[in-house]
Amino acid sequence: MLLDNLNEAQALAVKTTEGPVMVMAGAGSGKTKVLTTRIAYIIEELGVNPYSILAVTFTNKAAKEMKDRIGNLINIDTKYLWISTFHSFCVRVLRNDIDKLPPYKKGFNIIDDDDQLKIVKDLMANTEYESKPREILKNISKAKNNMTVTFKSKSKESEFYDIKDMYQNYLKRENLLDFDDLIINTIKLFEADSNILAKYQNQFNYVMVDEFQDTNSLQYKLIKMLVCVNRNLFVVGDDFQSIYSFRGAKIENIMKMRNDFKDTKLILLEKNYRSTTEILNLANSVITNNPNQIKKVMTSNNKTGNLPTLYRAFSSYDEVSFVVDKIKELHAKGDKYEDFAILYRANSISREFEDILVRNKIPYKIYGGLSFFQRLEVKDILSYIKVIVNSDDNFSFKRIINKPKRKIGNALLDKLEACSRNVNKSLYDSIPFYEGGGEGAKNLAIFKTTTDSIKAQLDNVKLVDLVDIILKEYNYKQYLKEEFGEDKEIIEERMDNIYELKSVLKESEEFYEGDNIQKLTSILEDLALRIDNEEFKDDDCVRLSTFHQAKGLEFKTVFMVAMEDGIFPNSNIESEFELEEERRICYVGVTRAKDNLFLTCADSRMRYGQKANNPMSCFIYEMDSNCYEEYVKKTHNVNNTTLNFKQRHKELTKKTEEIKPTNSIDKGDKINHKLFGDGIVVSKVNDTITVAFSKEYGIKKLKADHPSIKKI
Repeated sequence: MLLDNLNEAQALAVKTTEGPVMVMAGAGSGKTKVLTTRIAYIIEELGVNPYSILAVTFTNKAAKEMKDRIGNLINIDTKYLWISTFHSFCVRVLRNDIDKLPPYKKGFNIIDDDDQLKIVKDLMANTEYESKPREILKNISKAKNNMTVTFKSKSKESEFYDIKDMYQNYLKRENLLDFDDLIINTIKLFEADSNILAKYQNQFNYVMVDEFQDTNSLQYKLIKMLVCVNRNLFVVGDDFQSIYSFRGAKIENIMKMRNDFKDTKLILLEKNYRSTTEILNLANSVITNNPNQIKKVMTSNNKTGNLPTLYRAFSSYDEVSFVVDKIKELHAKGDKYEDFAILYRANSISREFEDILVRNKIPYKIYGGLSFFQRLEVKDILSYIKVIVNSDDNFSFKRIINKPKRKIGNALLDKLEACSRNVNKSLYDSIPFYEGGGEGAKNLAIFKTTTDSIKAQLDNVKLVDLVDIILKEYNYKQYLKEEFGEDKEIIEERMDNIYELKSVLKESEEFYEGDNIQKLTSILEDLALRIDNEEFKDDDCVRLSTFHQAKGLEFKTVFMVAMEDGIFPNSNIESEFELEEERRICYVGVTRAKDNLFLTCADSRMRYGQKANNPMSCFIYEMDSNCYEEYVKKTHNVNNTTLNFKQRHKELTKKTEEIKPTNSIDKGDKINHKLFGDGIVVSKVNDTITVAFSKEYGIKKLKADHPSIKKI
């Protein structure tokens, strides 16, 4: 009965209960189904005590799903089964016996990221150390997980080890454990007390590991210790989907297990129950370029559909328009918005898609992240701009006055607010009237001098350069270093978002009349309106996500966008190993799609306020051209048939970037603007028109011949 709904390979994985077993389960092949059915089979068919089975995974959600599925398969209370995350398993072990590892005592507390940061900051408060707390914590975690820790200098290395020792001694003294300690101390406990290790080795006759390709060195060591007696180790994973090396995941654990357990039985799950044959053929043609893998070829469960589509856009605006047009087209045919996902490699790519979704009143959600204009660093730079434009903006002033740190604490701000009330001026404008002393007061004056200087020169600079001026004059990158230490990945991602603001200013400045202050005021107003529209409570929303955040999810229609070298794969690739991981990320993206897959790239893209011409992603060049078709707009004036992309690129380079009708706009005409939508021209003076748009955007003065305007 339990095996009735399984295919041959799945049933084999369930029934192979003894000895080491490795299941390489391709995307959508039913790995969770196999894992949970196997547990139910061992309990129901073999009569094994449920509490002699241990299953570990990576998230509480996955553990709960496994318990729910087992409960639906057999009549058993799953509440107390040993099915949990690695960390939860370790907590259960340590609650019983951590006192065997002095100075720890039973009743320990577990600290989270915020607790860790506060502890390190407090420990460093009375030192002369220059290291950043977040940097220290990241390196502590790396060191604990046997990952490489690098230092720029001997002094930095010395500081790190001093603080690490202070931190660890504090935790022991206060009977605290961080998340890394949970696994480390469980291993130490097993190494220190063979009787305790033997107890768990004898208890767990069967040990199972989900998402094995994502395990790190310590997790593998822990599992190996538990199974060295009974040797009934069952792991399920997919080497095609190993994309978390930056977190310490070791794809090498797959080969390590096969070396450590020479009699490991390898079972391949190659039948996909998610995607069409056409999508899987494309996925196979991508991943086959990775040499270091267990060979498997995914096939669909007799499901056919359309070929994946490649759309090579003239520009990024052309790209986002294509994506939204397709969403509108398929939505009109009955698809829900939640059926669509827009996936990208870099978070900053989301901005243009958010803009056009808002303008088209299409609900969306950022999966596992924040909308572009809600990101900390974007809000900070916009707050700097707001203070430059409007000195009365106390809220924005407070947000950025200590970013980076200027020794302007709450006490000083309270005094400044009192001064502000006395002179009846804003916080910013009351700075010259503040009579307090100290370094903080001096820094207030410097801040105002800097801001006044920028404002005075504003009409002599291009708005696109304002972001660079703010970064330089206010030393904002220093704030990011204060917050995130030398964590290059985080800082680069946040700087990437800041530079994308340059594109916002570049795209917007030509839409408005007046001096730069007036233009910035209008831009900030319009951004505020867009931000107000970003949150949709309805679950029926288009999903925007990075490829990493989308792993494990599936959608009827997927758009893999910005498929260009320098973006995907990203520009920081330094080794073949890293390129292989980027290729696996591409594979993950392709296999999120059930019915429809669109790959898009742009011949030119506005990045960081400048037009960039990126070559198409090398991954598209690697794809079998028989596995996709190319979409060509009718307006391109070429046959609307599938073309080899190299041939098409040659033809399109002879054409202009966009084909637009000549505007001859007069008072009373109806027009469409790519940012503000439809409107009516209420007046025209020379080449400037005044247009009444919807209530959302109001009255705008625009250039009549601007390419964003079209008469309708």
